[in-house]
Amino acid sequence: MPKALAKAALRAPKKIVKRMARNRSPVIAAVDLGSNSFHLVIAKVENGEPVVVDKLREMLRFGSGLDHKQHIRPVAAKAALACLRRFGQRLALWRPELVRAVGTNTLRQAVGAESFLRKAQARLGVPVEVVSGIEEARLIYRGVSPGIAAEARALVIDIGGGSTELIVGVGGHAEVLESVTMGCVTLTDRLFAGHLLTEARFAQAVTFARHQLMPLRERLRAARWDRAVGSSGTIRAVDAVARELGVATGGLTASALTELKERVLAQRHVDRLVLPGLATERAPVFAGGLAIVIALFDVLEITTMEVAKGALREGVLRDLIGRLSGADVRSEAIARLAARWPNPYGTGMAERIDALFEMVAGPWHLSLEDRRFLGWAVQLHACGTAINRLRYERHSAYIVEHAELAGFAPREQALLGMLIAMHRGKWTQPAVVGLKRSFGDAAVRLAILARIIVVLLRIEQSLAISSRRAPWHLSARVGALEISTPLRANLMRDAFWRELGPELADMQKGGIRFLLNG
Repeated sequence: MPKALAKAALRAPKKIVKRMARNRSPVIAAVDLGSNSFHLVIAKVENGEPVVVDKLREMLRFGSGLDHKQHIRPVAAKAALACLRRFGQRLALWRPELVRAVGTNTLRQAVGAESFLRKAQARLGVPVEVVSGIEEARLIYRGVSPGIAAEARALVIDIGGGSTELIVGVGGHAEVLESVTMGCVTLTDRLFAGHLLTEARFAQAVTFARHQLMPLRERLRAARWDRAVGSSGTIRAVDAVARELGVATGGLTASALTELKERVLAQRHVDRLVLPGLATERAPVFAGGLAIVIALFDVLEITTMEVAKGALREGVLRDLIGRLSGADVRSEAIARLAARWPNPYGTGMAERIDALFEMVAGPWHLSLEDRRFLGWAVQLHACGTAINRLRYERHSAYIVEHAELAGFAPREQALLGMLIAMHRGKWTQPAVVGLKRSFGDAAVRLAILARIIVVLLRIEQSLAISSRRAPWHLSARVGALEISTPLRANLMRDAFWRELGPELADMQKGGIRFLLNG
């Protein structure tokens, strides 16, 4: 087995790691809760790359499902959950770590989306990660970039139902990531109310799109891209119609877009468009999408745009492969952030965490994903000391929650921040209840472990313990945690009580009884 895969054994399901190392093909899936369509893509992994074997798509126009207060309308929620139930039936026998589901702009904008997300998880069988616009852009680039020549400086554009992502990158590295809250569904709802299509309304739509894009113009121009690439449904639909009409053969051009605009305006009604190559279900949002494409060509001075095969879903699949094979982009992001501060506990910290986690993972029903979050929390727990050592846990949590960490959903960063905030200071029941309500029992156990592990590492350092023997042993039961030490028992036990003793009574109110033996 390659070294990278061997090191990943604690971070990824062992059977999957072994299968990937032998070049056998596990099957994985990505679910995309877009503002226009919901997608399920199933792929087998061959030579570290996803090979799509099945796709399901339902066009829901979820982006139109928010009311004036940005709440998800009941009818929109019902349709979305019914779709996810169908996807969930397809995935019913799958291991959760082989599936990743992401939500995009509509769920970013929705007020009070937590209830919907809980129901979505119940029907789909896996949690839905609501990704930021920047993270969506990164995933799009990861899905598109393998199809672009390695030496090209590409401008990649993806027009979704509720947002438009713009990325400039070379090879597999994205240098500029941007997201604009404007998509084919939201623009249609805003500027083609009543579904009437006039030249004045279309011009207004293009002008609106230009205004949304202008703040990005100079940054994208400074990136000096030399190739424009479009991905996903809107640009593919525009390209398909242009090809069918014979006005574009080697990519989209400004003249082809002008011809398309004239054809669209001749039909006078946005949801009754009949054009060669245009699917009936795509017709109602085609004019809005076309207006955005025209604005993009104008603002960014694009002459030709080619269409990519990949998109967000392929990026999600590639990210998932990385998580399963020990190349998790999240770990790389944590390592980059952690490198700004010295590691107070030396090179053996990860091995210590692994050993302690393995002792309790089974009885406490903790997953390999839980292990990742525990390790990241311990790795970054002291980064806030760079601001102030007084209550540094709060500063550390703030840094982690607000940093741009590739691969992380905002909810994941919130969990990581809470684990860090609770590793030190007063252990309060409101904090425990909030953690449990938001993230479940496992998160509370992770917070307990993070606090204890930091204390144990600190004691080992202060007593200069360098023995290769594990100086601590944890034994967990459902409602208890026993901590024992075979080395220098009295000293270590006394040090533990000094560090953590005053907090144990409050921690035990959470239903965990602590036993300390020498």
